Amino acid sequence: MLMIAECSSQLREGATAVLADDPGVRRTRYTPGVGHRMGNGLDDNNERAVAVITAFLQGRPAPLPDYPTRADVPAFLGI
Repeated sequence: MLMIAECSSQLREGATAVLADDPGVRRTRYTPGVGHRMGNGLDDNNERAVAVITAFLQGRPAPLPDYPTRADVPAFLGI
């Protein structure tokens, strides 16, 4: 699973390069409103991160659809 946080200094190219090049990545989760760390204690960020990770570890569907997918990378990067 690849988790991508939203933050101004996030280099999305690096994260999406992993997605594009590694067939082992089966789930992706972009988490809007989360800064440099997934579990930063702000708002409900901890709960959202825990829900995504727990579902993954338990083999359950993710709380939200995977995004970005490999096909979404150009739009996600704005290219």
